[in-house]
Amino acid sequence: MNIRNFRDIGGYRNRDGKVMKKNMIFRGGSLERITQDQADYFENTLAIRHVLDFRDKKEAEMEKDYAFRIADYEQISALRTQKHDVNGFDFEKIIKNKMDADQFQYILGYLKEGYRTMAFENPAYQRLFELLLKNDGNIYFHCTAGKDRTGVAGFLIMMALGMDEEDAVKEYLLSNKYLTQGNDDLFGLLNIPEKYRRMCEPLLGVQEDFIQLTISSIQRKYNGYDEFFEGEYKLDKEKRNRLIEIYCE
Repeated sequence: MNIRNFRDIGGYRNRDGKVMKKNMIFRGGSLERITQDQADYFENTLAIRHVLDFRDKKEAEMEKDYAFRIADYEQISALRTQKHDVNGFDFEKIIKNKMDADQFQYILGYLKEGYRTMAFENPAYQRLFELLLKNDGNIYFHCTAGKDRTGVAGFLIMMALGMDEEDAVKEYLLSNKYLTQGNDDLFGLLNIPEKYRRMCEPLLGVQEDFIQLTISSIQRKYNGYDEFFEGEYKLDKEKRNRLIEIYCE
């Protein structure tokens, strides 16, 4: 598949012993590079009926997703922070432009602020949970590289299904495995020296410290995940149980 960081979320066991079903919820990067055959596989084999794009409008217009025949496409920005520059949240493009140390610190701060705020008052994630409850076809959600905005969304889904926080963090960190080859190819193509590469790596992968910013922000505002999901996403006990019935076995 010509998709960065593509995978399904499944196989994890929740606190009640129920296992998250495979091949129902998919996550990854943007879809501008896929072929017709891959699009057919998306719709016919994986039965994906909803594509939810977490990039902002400018990003989505710069590199448009494939126009599917069956699956519905929605673009709703998942960023809750200030507007960003022409490169959007695409760190690959930023690195190609040879950022300096000051730019790195600015971008890193911007990224961290995103992790602190994305879980709250977020229409993109609200729509994601609406579609999960609707259950009228499998779902693919993505951003540019499928690691930050997508990573927070994947973490929240697992917590809503009653998974252990440790497992949800492990799933989030899998992006480093799935992105390694592409990042290595990028550094080689651009002839980037090792010192500069080490500086860039936090932007091209994920860090446990990042998702911990999301977790600590939730903990400061709410007394546990039950209160959080009901307050932010109107997911009361009944709806959470319904999600578990749909996506676990």
